[in-house]
Amino acid sequence: MKKVILFLSVIGAILLMTSCLGDTTNNYTDSSFVYLDMDDRGTTYGKTFSRYSQTRFITSNSMITMEPGTFKFMAYSWEEESGVTQITVDGQTVLADNVQLMSEPIDINRTTLRMTEFPGVDDPVGFDDILSPLYADSRYFMDDYWVIEYNYTAKKGQRGQVEFYKKDELNAAGEIVIEIHLTISGTPEGDSSVKNGDAIAVNMSQLRAMNSGKEELNIRFKYYKNNNSDEPEQVDSQHAYKWKISGDE
Repeated sequence: MKKVILFLSVIGAILLMTSCLGDTTNNYTDSSFVYLDMDDRGTTYGKTFSRYSQTRFITSNSMITMEPGTFKFMAYSWEEESGVTQITVDGQTVLADNVQLMSEPIDINRTTLRMTEFPGVDDPVGFDDILSPLYADSRYFMDDYWVIEYNYTAKKGQRGQVEFYKKDELNAAGEIVIEIHLTISGTPEGDSSVKNGDAIAVNMSQLRAMNSGKEELNIRFKYYKNNNSDEPEQVDSQHAYKWKISGDE
């Protein structure tokens, strides 16, 4: 089953269940990306982030076997009776909600920003869409990973792979330009095309390191996007994304 279908089915279930909740408790049901981390005492916990809901610290028995430093898409619920767990992060006590996972977490692939220019391709593959990135100014929240959500069309049985390349020169506006490239692999199962949705976490730590001492970076993405013509068009992201890197040296 395609990840986009899983994402939508999970979110649909969340909305249905949330609508049944009263307004008299602090109970919640949610779905989001989760970055898994380990506290000072070796307890695995999750940091939630989403463009639709607030950030939380969560933990559960199911997280014990999960690998810190990885990303998941999770659906979870919390009730006041479940309580919280005290975790220690950099010597400070933080309360993590003891949540119940509602479905099998979905793994989010990781990759690294390549600090070289893209070598080029004769027949580029276009994205249907790329959403604005989810990221944090502080490296300590999710270790300088940015999560990129994207959509593309491929034949049934094929999957997309995404890579990130930094251009050597700044653009005319003094912005760092990162090219996002999509390749399709796998054996088609028939002639029908399928719309896919996915997400990937790209490690941007090298970009921070090479700009040590600067206050902030302005980053713009460039990628091929499908349009009404036969060939995809290379476009820039609508906005440059401001990354405040000072204070985390």
